[in-house]
Amino acid sequence: MHRFAVDYECATGAPPRHSAWLSADLDALSLPPLPAQGRCPPAGAHAAQLGWRYVMAGSSLGARVLLRDARRLGFGPGRGADFLEGHALADDWARLQPQLRQLEADDAARMADAVAGARAAFALVHACFERSFQLIPVATAT
Repeated sequence: MHRFAVDYECATGAPPRHSAWLSADLDALSLPPLPAQGRCPPAGAHAAQLGWRYVMAGSSLGARVLLRDARRLGFGPGRGADFLEGHALADDWARLQPQLRQLEADDAARMADAVAGARAAFALVHACFERSFQLIPVATAT
């Protein structure tokens, strides 16, 4: 998620809030960040950025569920769950909704840009998770 957050902030020009939370979590858990792969191009038009923001802000809904479980396991701010705390409690999703409603369904070009932005963000999330799964050590039976 850290790699996606860094690239998301680069693509959308968002301040490094999500990546900072995730950097703190990586530090708390003594884990290295996933390195960049290639360069990060800007997302482009405002509608495309809305698509990217839809993906990041939408993930806060899942973070709310995960946060409860993380807290039960003893994770919290400073203990590997800074991102979940910040992301789950932020109002990004609520602030994005009015902007998404302003996209007019009959404006095919802007809607296509928004969909393309969301698809690009989802593809990046998938690629980041695939790369990180490849780095997880496989336990061998002894």
